[in-house]
Amino acid sequence: MLITLASAVSATGQILRNLKQIEKILSEHPDQDFVLFGEAFIQGFNSLNFDSDQDRQFALDHDCEILQRLQSLAKTYNSGLGVGYLRFHNEVWTSNYLVISKQGEILLDYARMSPGWKLPEADPLVYHEGKQSGIFSYQGKQIGVLLCGDGWTNDVVSALKTQRPDFVFWPVYVCFSLPQWLQEQVEAYAVQAKNFARHVFLINNLDEPDTAYPSLGGAFYYRNGQIHDQLALNKEGCLTLQLDDES
Repeated sequence: MLITLASAVSATGQILRNLKQIEKILSEHPDQDFVLFGEAFIQGFNSLNFDSDQDRQFALDHDCEILQRLQSLAKTYNSGLGVGYLRFHNEVWTSNYLVISKQGEILLDYARMSPGWKLPEADPLVYHEGKQSGIFSYQGKQIGVLLCGDGWTNDVVSALKTQRPDFVFWPVYVCFSLPQWLQEQVEAYAVQAKNFARHVFLINNLDEPDTAYPSLGGAFYYRNGQIHDQLALNKEGCLTLQLDDES
């Protein structure tokens, strides 16, 4: 199985720009089982201000041109795709991770179960968490998804573990400083990943350079709770991993 982790810039509120970024990376990494991006990549994690009227300008759902374009791109480049976005469906917002096959079919659209993606004052009738674990089957493997803080929420992790995932995709948006990453978080995330599955893939977005308290990107492949491969922090890049059945 070929999986590429893409640590790329997600521009806040710039949907078309982020779509072009996705297409560029897919064009450079054809014939992959999955090319994975971080949390809320399409709109940018901080695009919503949790005013329901203003936030509608960023609304995306399955029937919109943007998501249909992603399905088309997956077929064009013969690469599966995993990407975070903020879904607006039936007048409700959720933070989702969309997984598309290389044939352009939606394999999973998982709604984050932990609340850290939204402001505490966000209207709970409009901004929701999901209620069901994210898992799908692919080539005989069970693949789970945890979105950012899900991975630190015991009941969410426990619910996913009952599904016995072989792999877990862990897209995040986190804004640790470089010293925090190097001194604390690199090791902490590896230790936590051991609780999910044997194989865990973490992907973090990069923010634009002028962002206050930016996300510094990075990507990690954890095997049995150890870092097996990684991308450097604070720079764009892609990490392509070849996994065989015995790995």
